[in-house]
Amino acid sequence: MTDLLGPIKSIRKFIKKLDPAEHLKTHLSLTGWQAELFDLVIGLAMAALLYYLILPFILGATPPAVVVQSCSMKGSLNVGDVVVLQGVSFEDVNAPLIELDGPLTFLPIPNDARQPTKSIIFSNNQTLKLDTKGDTIVFISKISGDQIVHRIIAKVVTPEGRFYLTKGDANNIPDASKIDCSVWQNNHCSVHKSQIQNTCTEKDKGWSGCIATPIPEEEIAGRQYFVIPLIGHIKMLFFHLITLGNGYPGDFWC
Repeated sequence: MTDLLGPIKSIRKFIKKLDPAEHLKTHLSLTGWQAELFDLVIGLAMAALLYYLILPFILGATPPAVVVQSCSMKGSLNVGDVVVLQGVSFEDVNAPLIELDGPLTFLPIPNDARQPTKSIIFSNNQTLKLDTKGDTIVFISKISGDQIVHRIIAKVVTPEGRFYLTKGDANNIPDASKIDCSVWQNNHCSVHKSQIQNTCTEKDKGWSGCIATPIPEEEIAGRQYFVIPLIGHIKMLFFHLITLGNGYPGDFWC
C-alpha cells in the first residue's frame, strides 16, 4: 500500500498543476478560509456549467435530469430516483400511434376514476388497449404547472398537430382525463364524481379534476435515458433544509 501512495500523490500534484483555478488561487494569494470559499464557488460554478450548458448540449434535453417526487410511477420509478433525459423526435418515441380526423378527445374504459383504465376510446370510436411499454417522458403540466414524469400511452396525430397522451403507471386514469364535479361550493368543486366528463384542455387550468392536457410534441423536456436510483434524496434534503421543511414530497419511499 505504501508503494502506491507515492505515485498517487505525484499524479494528484500533476493534475493540480493543470487546474487553472489552482493557479488563480495562488496568484491571488488565497489561503485558509478564503481558499476554501474560492474552491466552493468554483465547484458550484462548474456544476452549474455542467448541468445547464454541457449536459443539455450532449443529451439534447433541457433540463438534462429530474428528480422523481411522487409515487405515480410506482413499480418503475421511486421517489428520489434521478431520471436522466435525452432529446427525442416524435417518430422515435416508443408508443402506439393514433391518427384522428378531428379534435383529440377520448374517454377511459371503464369510465370510473376509482378503477384502473384498461383502454381508451377516441372520438372516432377507435379503441386503444393500454400497456406499460411506452417511453417515459418529462413535461410541464399546463393545468398545474408541475413538472411530471409519466409514461406515454399514445402518440396522436390530429389536424391541429401531434400530441402525446400520458399516464402514471400507478394512477388509475390518463393524465388528460377530466373528472366531473358533483357538488359545487362558491364556484369550486368540493366533491368529484367518479366518472370522467371529457378531455382536459388549457381552459381547465387550475381544475383539480385534471392532471395535464394532451402534450404537444415540442413541449416535452425529453424521454428517460437512464435512472440513477434514490440519489435525488440529497437534493430534496438540501431544499428541505433551506426552505424550512418544504423540500420533501409526501412520500419518502413508494
